[in-house]
Amino acid sequence: MNFSEKIIDKKEELLDEFENLTLEEIALKIKQASNRENNVIFNFACLYARLTILNQRIQAILDENSSNDNYQKQDLNESTNIVEKIIKSSKKPTDVPVEWVRVQIKETTEVNGVRFPSGIQIDVTDDDAKKMIEGQKAILLEDLDKKDEK
Repeated sequence: MNFSEKIIDKKEELLDEFENLTLEEIALKIKQASNRENNVIFNFACLYARLTILNQRIQAILDENSSNDNYQKQDLNESTNIVEKIIKSSKKPTDVPVEWVRVQIKETTEVNGVRFPSGIQIDVTDDDAKKMIEGQKAILLEDLDKKDEK
């Protein structure tokens, strides 16, 4: 996450102020501090500090509950931010080309949150086309390139 230097500095001040407390106590103190202040930068710093503490608490729970001998500790240069790991793992690789096919909708249907009326032709990904064809909601049309060749 990219925050301004003011927010990062204020977050570090907050964490340094409560460094002798447990993670649970720090989370409570930061929450109380954010309720007192109406400064936007301070409130963002509090949220950032709470996120940092939450990540540390999650990591502590994971470390505590992992008694598996095969468990390997993270490398020091690997990010310990649990939220960032989840976001990174949920992103699809961008270097994989997406295959598009043209289908004709037989019956009014919804694709990825968009409703299409019957009779319309749309380009969809291979996966979406398979789902729609298997559900008998659409029929596969020939590629335009193949039509031009005939």
